Amino acid sequence: MTRNVIIGGILWVALTVGSVLRLLRSGTIELLFLLAPLVVVPLGLELSARLRHDDQNHVPASFARWHLPASLCVMASFWFPQGTGAAILALPWCSFGCFLGIWGLVRFVRGGFRSLKSICEFMSFIYLPIGCAWLVASRYGLNPMGFQEPIVLLTAVHFHFAGFATPLLTAATAATIERRAVPTQQLFKVVGAGVLAGPGMLAAGFVIGPRLKLTAALLLVISEIGLASFFLLAVREIQPRLAQALVALSAASVLIAMVFAGVWAVGEFPLQPFVHLAEMARFHGTANALGFTTCGLLGWTISARGKGAAS
Repeated sequence: MTRNVIIGGILWVALTVGSVLRLLRSGTIELLFLLAPLVVVPLGLELSARLRHDDQNHVPASFARWHLPASLCVMASFWFPQGTGAAILALPWCSFGCFLGIWGLVRFVRGGFRSLKSICEFMSFIYLPIGCAWLVASRYGLNPMGFQEPIVLLTAVHFHFAGFATPLLTAATAATIERRAVPTQQLFKVVGAGVLAGPGMLAAGFVIGPRLKLTAALLLVISEIGLASFFLLAVREIQPRLAQALVALSAASVLIAMVFAGVWAVGEFPLQPFVHLAEMARFHGTANALGFTTCGLLGWTISARGKGAAS
């Protein structure tokens, strides 16, 4: 997966530079989404593999091989206007996500519910296909349940980052909390439960009503700030120093991202948002996607890779 991360990172930087120079027409939300298939998901898969040293729990190599072609297809889908062609190009990524979801479900049934770390990994694979389905709807130009753009694409972003990546970051942190005092472990379980429940609750809140949406948004804010606190608690146990720096930067970034999320949630409740979606994408989205998620996944993966080499 390391090769895929490097290739995906180079492609994403090229897309970003092209957009800044106005050679491409990709907007902020599109660029933030494309970071997921090109960089975040392969990083997450490598971290998941590093957290589990037994081969039967690794994503099968024959299956993981399809990640890069699928991510290139979804990148190409944004070069087409919404419609049949763009949706067809997004289907390989949707299929990839669905197979990951099925594989995660099978692993969970076979005993993956015995620890918080395993449950976090299972939920990350379950949330991913939901994000993939909303991506296809966005590229086709559908309005599921009456939602319109950019909400449809933002839902895909939500389930790729908050749904897929954040539970994996929680699973990585859980490995360092297991040696802590019981009260610390119990508090971490509360934070982990909020991380796992938040993405689904927030999505449901858009359908059920503003009270649930506000509650879910604030739950995510509090849970991710709590997770950042555990990042800082564990940072001294992380090696090498590069991993320490990346995890610390991830923790700092989530504090910035969640301030914007909290302000948006409180303002959205009376339907008079203090921060508009464009500003949310620019500030919250960038801090969350690049700082919290990407730096966090890189840091924990480097740390797990070092532990694997040492053992």
